[in-house]
Amino acid sequence: MIRFRMAKINIEQFAILNDKAPSEGLSFKVNLGFKAARNAKRIACKVSVEFLHDERTILKLGINCEFDIFSEDWDNLIKDKVLIISKDDLGFFANQTIGVARGIMFAKTEDSEFRNFILPPIDLTTILKEDLVINISETNT
Repeated sequence: MIRFRMAKINIEQFAILNDKAPSEGLSFKVNLGFKAARNAKRIACKVSVEFLHDERTILKLGINCEFDIFSEDWDNLIKDKVLIISKDDLGFFANQTIGVARGIMFAKTEDSEFRNFILPPIDLTTILKEDLVINISETNT
């Protein structure tokens, strides 16, 4: 397990796109992405969530959580100038980020009828199919 501390939470997007919160016919979709900053020894996980009603987006949330990695653990991720973060570790960061998204959703909707929207438990490790592999050189940041 990689040791880390959550360094930053960025709310990149939040929008309620409907006047009323429907109680039926809801679905949602989640998108996931990662970046790594070599010099900062930091991994960022970006999660976007859309709630849909009859295939029309009615609520959007996009966040980016940045994780500082302990120096020794970061160094252990680098082999032959290639940074490799396992899909299991990526899944852990993704699940942390989706938990943050739940908290943000709660705070942003608590005084509206959208407060009843539930972002159900999601094991994002199941959608990650491969490790993150980044070729790093002395000029990359």
